[in-house]
Amino acid sequence: MHAEKIREVLDGWASSGDILCVHKRYLLYSLTRQGDGKLSAPERKVRDRTRMFLLKDLRSASLRASEVWGIEQADDSSAVSHGMAVQEDERPIGAAVSPRRRDGRAYWPLLSKQLLVGSSSPSSDTRFRFLSFSSVRSCSQACGYADIPEGGIGLNEISLALGVSPRIVGLLLRRPESHYRVFQIPKAGGGLREIHAPRTFMKVTQHFILDYLLRRLKVHPAATAYSIGCSIRHNAEIHVRRRYVANIDVTNFFGSLSTSVVYDRLIAVGLMKNTAAFIARISSFMGGLPQGAPTSAALSNICLYAADDVLQAESTVRQVTYSRYADDITFSGDDLGAVQACMAIARRELSALGLTLNTDKTRVFGPSSRQVVTGVVVNEHAQPARKERRRLRAMLHHAGTAPDEFVAQFDILQGKSSYMLSYSTPERGIGALPEKYVEDALAAVRAARKKGLPAADESSLSSAPFDNENRGRDAIS
Repeated sequence: MHAEKIREVLDGWASSGDILCVHKRYLLYSLTRQGDGKLSAPERKVRDRTRMFLLKDLRSASLRASEVWGIEQADDSSAVSHGMAVQEDERPIGAAVSPRRRDGRAYWPLLSKQLLVGSSSPSSDTRFRFLSFSSVRSCSQACGYADIPEGGIGLNEISLALGVSPRIVGLLLRRPESHYRVFQIPKAGGGLREIHAPRTFMKVTQHFILDYLLRRLKVHPAATAYSIGCSIRHNAEIHVRRRYVANIDVTNFFGSLSTSVVYDRLIAVGLMKNTAAFIARISSFMGGLPQGAPTSAALSNICLYAADDVLQAESTVRQVTYSRYADDITFSGDDLGAVQACMAIARRELSALGLTLNTDKTRVFGPSSRQVVTGVVVNEHAQPARKERRRLRAMLHHAGTAPDEFVAQFDILQGKSSYMLSYSTPERGIGALPEKYVEDALAAVRAARKKGLPAADESSLSSAPFDNENRGRDAIS
């Protein structure tokens, strides 16, 4: 009886246009733009804040299910369950294609977790193709359009997809300075780097942009940063055993990619005007891409796609190898003149995007010098610099003799070791760092760490000696 009454109320709201049925089988509804406008200001404020922080936890998979499901492990999260993808007014069409995957991990979990409903099993759940709506079209209809607007979706549609008021997203556009933390961190080579870290509301919105709108756009094969399957090692290995290696560095890379350049490049790769304008504005700070925003990396690759294409083609003609790891551009070949010609073309292409070269970090390595690509020596084979190897060996020696002092740094030490040993092969080790030497030191720290942990937390210690390559890379760089 109560269910019938609730259904009558929901049908009434739907007929008046305040809500839209987004899943007929499970009777799930989302607010339309009209319905959102009928919420009082205090109601919208509570809803927006609750929703944003919920989405933050959902994407990081830190939200726990109800006790009936037991303790949720990171790799067993419903974020990686294969629910059924639903299209509007259609039957499920197969396993859901997750918004974004990295190393097999999917983000933005199932709808039951968005609604904090822990009683439904993952197999009976659904993952929408546009977060709160089954499609971009249904989200547009919730804004009062018959179909997707000619200029593409923008602030209103994306706000509803997030499940928050257009007003709150509008504030992100009008007052971005209130939604970033600005601070400085030391650079590896000296000096300070200014970081613009988005606060929760801005960061959640940017993650949505990244996962639902930018993920489908192509990344050039020559761009080896911020791409699945690519790494510093991959970027370096393609330049091994070349007679000449040239490195070009861009000054203030992210900050120099202006809002107008981002907009133009998004239009060039096929986005509609309203969508491109919204993404360019929500992803910019102080006129450029912020160093610290989740969207900046993907947008930098999108902005440089055409330049990468030109440089790849010109390099191929000259029998030169080209790659770009973020703002580190590398050319290598056996003809010095050909390498220098490619460097000149790079200056031209980068200048057209408003980018300038850092002359202090632009250099050409000859056959008799130590050739370095993104911190990796590539003369005979790719391997970290000797200074890094010696530094890690000293840390491991200290960790083996005084493991208690390294308990708090265990993850960092393990990551650095993983990264370093990722360069070794059965035929070739890495300097004076044999695998057993590394494992013995880590085992000593692991044992010391285990002694200080409650029994319930012991499962958090990995029994494997090394973590994945990316984690190690981040730790050592």
